[in-house]
Amino acid sequence: MRSLRGILAAACLLTCVAACSGGSTTTAAAPSAPPSSTTASKPKPTPTPVPPTFTPVVSPAKLTGACPLLGNVELAQVLGVAWNTREPSEMPPEQIGPGKAFRCSYPVGELYVLAVSGGKSPAAMVKQLESECSDPPKPVAGAGEVASYCYGTGYSSLVVVAKHAHGQLRVAEVEMDRSRADVCESLAKLLGERL
Repeated sequence: MRSLRGILAAACLLTCVAACSGGSTTTAAAPSAPPSSTTASKPKPTPTPVPPTFTPVVSPAKLTGACPLLGNVELAQVLGVAWNTREPSEMPPEQIGPGKAFRCSYPVGELYVLAVSGGKSPAAMVKQLESECSDPPKPVAGAGEVASYCYGTGYSSLVVVAKHAHGQLRVAEVEMDRSRADVCESLAKLLGERL
């Protein structure tokens, strides 16, 4: 989590709210049949878990967490990995100077979101986060005001998006396993819409 330190140092970032749901399943009792020497009982197939439905919050007037911006199944689909039934965990928000930072932990990565009131520079914030890159960052057009992705040392891929919305500078950062350029760009554009 090297970039978290960078964000905090730049007066930035994250934490969130746990979104967990559970359900119970019941199995109806099979009718009794007389024992037969010619039939063997067959095990019942295990039902495949159904991904939970998720309705993302799109540019909310007030940010209350990072998890509401990006669903677990949605992130897995963008990354092209199998969906993990473990729900993401929202950490408690942190007050960072004049802003509030949120963090959502997914089975396949971390999403950090910072909201700071006023007209701070999105380019300066993204530049600070890009200092965690081990290679030159690549800009992403059409994702917020400023967006980029790169490959880092303490993580494999870093995607950063910043834009002004609802009187705040909002910054999203995703740390995840190494991903292709098109995957990083898709994720940046998705977050640019959601901030």
